Amino acid sequence: MHITKLKYTTVLRNLLILAVALILAVPATADGKNRRRSRKSSAPARSMEAVRREQNAAQVKISETSSQLNTTGRELKKQLNRLNTLNADIESSTIHLRRMRTDIDSIGSHISATSDSIAILEKNLETLRSNYVEALRQLQPVTGHISTLSFVFSAKSFSEGWARVRYLRRFSRWREGKVRDIDNAIDRIAERRQHLTGLRHAQDRAYRQAEVARQQLAREHEESKQLVSSLKSRDKELRAELAEQKRRSAALDRELDRLIAEEQARIAREEAERQKKAREAERRRQKSGCSASHGGGSKADTPSARDVASARAEEMVAANNDVSKLSGSFAASKGRLLFPVAGSYKIVRRFGRQPHPTLKHVMTDNAGIDIETSGGTTVRSVYSGTVSAIFKQDGFNTIVMLRHGKYLTVYAGLGSVSVRKGERVKAGESLGTLLSDPSNYGKGILHFEIRDERRKLNPQQWVR
Repeated sequence: MHITKLKYTTVLRNLLILAVALILAVPATADGKNRRRSRKSSAPARSMEAVRREQNAAQVKISETSSQLNTTGRELKKQLNRLNTLNADIESSTIHLRRMRTDIDSIGSHISATSDSIAILEKNLETLRSNYVEALRQLQPVTGHISTLSFVFSAKSFSEGWARVRYLRRFSRWREGKVRDIDNAIDRIAERRQHLTGLRHAQDRAYRQAEVARQQLAREHEESKQLVSSLKSRDKELRAELAEQKRRSAALDRELDRLIAEEQARIAREEAERQKKAREAERRRQKSGCSASHGGGSKADTPSARDVASARAEEMVAANNDVSKLSGSFAASKGRLLFPVAGSYKIVRRFGRQPHPTLKHVMTDNAGIDIETSGGTTVRSVYSGTVSAIFKQDGFNTIVMLRHGKYLTVYAGLGSVSVRKGERVKAGESLGTLLSDPSNYGKGILHFEIRDERRKLNPQQWVR
């Protein structure tokens, strides 16, 4: 009995120990699960933060790369602009040096001619002196110890004495004339020698100026050579810039062609409307004339066919007068149109096809001329006309197009505009100011075109 109780007590104690152990184990298990759950939930939070950091770092890298590309693009554009300016300077310096050499050759020719003329004058002077001395020796009427008065009074008769007086007078006038000839010859020789001295000084100055111009040209050639050499390593970027330039030029051509086509269509519609109104007016006149004749009106009140035709012709002439007159006067002014900017300028790109300044075997095409001058320079109308369009285009900023009859002038690269569409402008009137380009050392480039409707013309053959 006692043993059974003891066993029962032992079992009960074991059960209590087991229960306490289970109770103590449950919180530990829950705490472990909670810790695992916390680790699982915190892991994604740290991952998102890392992703954000990576995104921020990538964004910074992209910004830096974009900034570097923009800086590289601006530097490339600046170098190309400088190269174009240098090429324009080289062309101008070459022409200037060629003219100076022509002037030096001309001065040399004048020096040779002046030297020859001095030699001839000196020879003539020597001849004059020799002849004068010989004439004095042969024509002197008396010896050195006999006076002129004794020569006159030694005559045998009055008539012979009077003849001797007249001879002496003529001899005196002849001698005075010869002396004047000799003095004039001396003066001419002195003037020619002074002119020769001036020519030689001018030649020396011209030689010095030509040498300075030659050295300047050599420096420009060397700088251009270095720029070309540095740009050759950027072939890919240059081709990308050229492609972008072609894209912008093509876009401008398309926009100009579209505007011109729209304007041609508008002019055609207006002309058709004028003709329609003229025909209706003619029918009304004919109808009113018939009514007047049926109503007993006089024959004189009815317009004749000749009058009707004449009136219609006058209306047509009036309708086309402005266009034809302006076109004719514009065409007649070829070679004498104003230049679109005043003051100093450089033509950095000429009209038509020309080789790329750095890329071999690559040709570029220009629909007009590119004029480099100071930013903010006033851009002016080359001839009187009407403002046909004002618009913006990528790479050309603000563009103004003027119509002069069937001819058009295009001014691209403006920073501000002082005219409105449809406004009539006079020759030399301001259209606006040129945009200042930071990538071109603050200078501006005016892209200028002349067109016969859609046909592109060389502006340098039209402006003076």
